Amino acid sequence: MTGASSSCGACKFLRRRCTPDCTFTPYFSYEQAASHFSAVHRVFGASNVSKMLLRLPLHSRGDAAAMICYEALARVHDPVYGCIAHIFALQQQVAVLKEEIETIEMQMASARSLDPLAPTQISAHVSVNQTSCPNEMEQNAVQKLLQDIHQDYYLYQPE
Repeated sequence: MTGASSSCGACKFLRRRCTPDCTFTPYFSYEQAASHFSAVHRVFGASNVSKMLLRLPLHSRGDAAAMICYEALARVHDPVYGCIAHIFALQQQVAVLKEEIETIEMQMASARSLDPLAPTQISAHVSVNQTSCPNEMEQNAVQKLLQDIHQDYYLYQPE
């Protein structure tokens, strides 16, 4: 129970007295009653969620309650797909970013074939040619940026 006269978010929403052994107290705060627990109750039902949480070990209940809440909020927002819509959107973003990386890699390869300077030589080349055409300086800066992006991409690649 959160206080002497207050109840947890679930008990507040269900308009019942919160007992000291209430299943929902650690996972649904009083402030979240209107938004979070109402969605959980509407999608899954309070009794079903209570049963699910009680079946889990104590250390897993917090994560389970967070996931149940997330899924319920997603289902309220999108009744057909729920959180799957978010997963599809993220997968599409990953695909678009992979295509961008491939495009940048092709641009880098073509830039290397035109000007085969090593990454350490580019900065010296830029400082020597500061009186050169600004477009050439911009090209070198873009090439350096693309090489940095390429290196960062391979640094954070999952193995």
